[in-house]
Amino acid sequence: MIGVVGAGITGLSLSVYLEERGVEHRVLEASPRAGGAIRSSQVEGRVLDHGPQRTRATPAVAEMVSLLDLQDEVLPVDRDLPLFVYRRGRLRRVPFTPRELIRTDLLSWRGKLRLLREPLSRGPRPDETVAHFLVRKFGREAYQNLMGPLFGGLYGSDPADMLVRHSLAALLDTGEARRSFVWAFLRGAFNRRATPPAISFRDGMEAFTAAMLERIRHRVSLSTPATALESDGDGGWTLGTGDGDTLTCTDVVLTLEADRAAELLRSAAPESAHRLDRLRYNDLALVHLVGDCPLEGLGYQISYEETFRTRGVTWNASALARRGVYTAFLGGSRDPDAVTRSDDSLGKIAAEEFLAITGCSAKPLKVSRTRIPAWDRSWTAMDAVTLPPGLHLCSNYESRVGIPGRLARARELADRLAG
Repeated sequence: MIGVVGAGITGLSLSVYLEERGVEHRVLEASPRAGGAIRSSQVEGRVLDHGPQRTRATPAVAEMVSLLDLQDEVLPVDRDLPLFVYRRGRLRRVPFTPRELIRTDLLSWRGKLRLLREPLSRGPRPDETVAHFLVRKFGREAYQNLMGPLFGGLYGSDPADMLVRHSLAALLDTGEARRSFVWAFLRGAFNRRATPPAISFRDGMEAFTAAMLERIRHRVSLSTPATALESDGDGGWTLGTGDGDTLTCTDVVLTLEADRAAELLRSAAPESAHRLDRLRYNDLALVHLVGDCPLEGLGYQISYEETFRTRGVTWNASALARRGVYTAFLGGSRDPDAVTRSDDSLGKIAAEEFLAITGCSAKPLKVSRTRIPAWDRSWTAMDAVTLPPGLHLCSNYESRVGIPGRLARARELADRLAG
C-alpha cells in the first residue's frame, strides 16, 4: 500500500498514474475539496481562476488530458497573441523573434547592443543570484525591463534573492542555451510556435483536477488529515488519520506544502523537518477585474523601473474568451505588505492601476489569495534534506514548479513506486 498525503494536483496526478499502473494506494486530504491551489468559480456568469490561469500542453499534460477524456473541454490560447511589459507610460511588446528584438522599444539601441556581449560572458557562478547573473549577462536595461519582470513573475519573487542553481539551472542546461542565450534566440530556439501551446478548460483550470478526482475518487479520502507518521518497525510506515484510523504503508509520499510536510516529519526525520520549515513562500493577491476593453494579448508585466503595486495582469478576455475578465496579481516578495490590505483596498488599487496603464476602466469582481514557493535563498535548506527509505517528497518546492512540471514529477515517481 502506498500512502499519498495531499490531494492537490501533484497528489491527484500521482494517484491517477498509480491507478494506471495497478498500484494499491490511498490519498488523504485534510480539506473537504481536492485540487489545492487550482480552484475555479463562476461569478456573474464569468469563469474565474483563483490560482494558475492556464498551463502548457506539454507531452505530460497532453497525455493526462487524453487519459481523462478532456479533449473537448480544452480552450487553446492563440500562439500569436502578444505579451507586453509596461514601461515609461506605454505597454511595449515583448520580442520573441530576432526581427521583433531589433524593432522592440522595450530596449534602447544601447541596450540591444549590450546583448551582443552575452556570448562572450561566462556561465553562472557558485551562489550567484538570478538578478546578478542576468545583469552580468545581458545588461541592467534588459534585466529591469524584460527578463526580471518575466522571470520574477513566475515565482512572485525578487530575482535579487533567488539563486541561479535553484531556479534557473534547468533552463541554462537545455539545448543551445548552454552556449549562449542570444545565439539560441537568434537561431529560433525560443520561437513560440516550437513550444507547447498554452491551454485552459471551458470551466476553468479546476476542470482538470476535478476530472482527476473523478477518475480515482475511490482512492481519495477528503476531510481526512494525516496526523501522525511513524515507522512500523518492519521497514514500512504507519499513517495516523484525523478520524482515528491508521494506514500501514510500504511507502508514503508527501505532496503537502513544506511547513505541513515538516509537521509530519518531526519524528521520522527531525533535521529535514527543520530545514523544510525554513522555506519561504510568497503571498499573492488575485484581483479579478471586469471591463469592456479593446485589448488583445496575453497580458502584461511591469518594468522594475516603475512604482506600480500591480505585478502583472493576465488578459483572460482575449486569451481565453472569458468575457471582460482581467486578472491582476499583487504582492509577492517585492511588495509583501500588499496582501495585508482589505479586499476593497486591493480591488481599488488594481482597478486604478489598470486604468492608468491601459486607459480602460474596469471594476473589481472578486479578490482571492494564494501562496507559492519563493525559490529564494531559503532554498539552500533543501540541499541537505534527506528522508528515510520509503518516505518521499513530491511537491512544487522540491522539483519543477508549474503544472507540467508537477505531472512529469508525479509520473516519474509513479514509475519508481510501481517498479
